[in-house]
Amino acid sequence: MDNSYFEVRKLTIDDLELAPLCFQNERDGNAVVGKAAQYAQFWAEGIKNPVYYFRNVEPDKQRWAGISEFGEHPLAPQHGLHGEDLAQADAPTIQYHKTGEAPKSFEIESTQPYSLLRFTDDGNGGVKAEFKEGKNGCILDLEVTPFPVAVFSHANPSQPAPYFQVNTMVKGTYMGKPVMGMGGFDRTYIVNRVADNEGEKEKNYAATYRCICALYSGIREDGRKECVYALITDENGKGIGMYYIDGEEPVVTDQVHLSAKFCHLPYVDDDTVVYTNAVWQIGSKTIHFDGKWGTKSFTAYPKVEKHGQSQCFGNWYEGDVPYKHTLEHTFNENSGDAYSDRIREMGFVVED
Repeated sequence: MDNSYFEVRKLTIDDLELAPLCFQNERDGNAVVGKAAQYAQFWAEGIKNPVYYFRNVEPDKQRWAGISEFGEHPLAPQHGLHGEDLAQADAPTIQYHKTGEAPKSFEIESTQPYSLLRFTDDGNGGVKAEFKEGKNGCILDLEVTPFPVAVFSHANPSQPAPYFQVNTMVKGTYMGKPVMGMGGFDRTYIVNRVADNEGEKEKNYAATYRCICALYSGIREDGRKECVYALITDENGKGIGMYYIDGEEPVVTDQVHLSAKFCHLPYVDDDTVVYTNAVWQIGSKTIHFDGKWGTKSFTAYPKVEKHGQSQCFGNWYEGDVPYKHTLEHTFNENSGDAYSDRIREMGFVVED
């Protein structure tokens, strides 16, 4: 993937319009929002493993949501905590819309069960957000602060749907008790030429999501925020990668190499494979990942019907000397068709 398609900069409230200016051009097909994902990882009192929240929406409706406890190890599925008590696809929904200009704000809301995603100008050229689940946020109530940089992927042959992703810090309450953590939100866009063609839209989405990707973020003990975006679509060694740490210019490269051994997911029989430990080479940066916990999608149950896909979480660090983060988030996804033959074709080792 040519990194001229890739942009790293601060997320602004104008980027959260339904048709943001950055994608109103011939290359991006005057794209409009198609799908939006919100997610967060945090530790909760009385729960052994980290808790993960995920809400997926379209501009006019909810798609699905779940809150789960990570599986006991990298090859174990999640334990559901909340599903039916969260707004799902059948929930009456007030579509995504602008609620004000001073400050500019956007939100999407469901009333039964209650869910609110609100995004507001923070007054400093950036964005702040609120995620609430349950009446008055009785299940989850998070204040969300984006990182200083977001990544924007413009339409290209490997990923035809425009896209952005930003890492976040979160704090608030889960079941009335205080929590802190990290996560992110992202949006995938529909290019205008396929807007009225469901088949072509899904084809673009499938091509865009057909990848091995890693989204890491953390706060070092000295307070510096750092994050990683790494993606390989077709061949190991080629993709798009970004590393950022406070006080330095981001590293952006199309030279992305993943050293990892893949193994079969033991609780399905569809040939899905996953890596549980990895070393990413992103230009001059070496990123280490150590898997601790697993999931099968982010619903309140292991989504075994979602073939060729799984996720793994754990700890990470940059460089040769291990260190710990005070807060961190590690999203590793083998998406779309992570089957042994396909992964071997990309240049990876699969253990039988």
